[in-house]
Amino acid sequence: MALNVAKRNPELIRTLILEDASGLEALLPESPESQRLAAEALANRKALAKAIAAGEIDSGVQAWFDSLNGSGTWSRVAEERKRIILDNLQTALKPEGRPVTKCEEIARLDFPVLLLNGERSPPRYPAMFAAMRKCKELAAPIVIPNAAHGMHRENPTAFETAVMDFLARN
Repeated sequence: MALNVAKRNPELIRTLILEDASGLEALLPESPESQRLAAEALANRKALAKAIAAGEIDSGVQAWFDSLNGSGTWSRVAEERKRIILDNLQTALKPEGRPVTKCEEIARLDFPVLLLNGERSPPRYPAMFAAMRKCKELAAPIVIPNAAHGMHRENPTAFETAVMDFLARN
């Protein structure tokens, strides 16, 4: 969401912080690796949709969530957070509605950008940031240790330190 606002209304943005950002898939070069990453993400979404259709919501969501955050992560999520995730499953099932980001849009970003990946984030997120950095000179992503896609929850201290350091400099 933040990236899309930055692309459409850059005058509203002073700094941009992207945590395992989605929407950068179009920047990935056509390669066997990018095709493998895309196929893996699609397979995970299809498996989730199939499980939901079969009434196996719990096991389907667990497998999908663990594919993003590491094995066993779903079992450690608080019930309140699980409810929010379950209420928003449609965003995982229909990613084709997300706006595509083009290299020229990244090149026009004229403000400091912080890229954050979790140490255990799925490989597609670091790959997307690497592709983004080919469009514009940006600092390498900060890797949040002992965390995956939900890094702000899994290692809030390291996440907050990275964000606050970035904001203090910018």
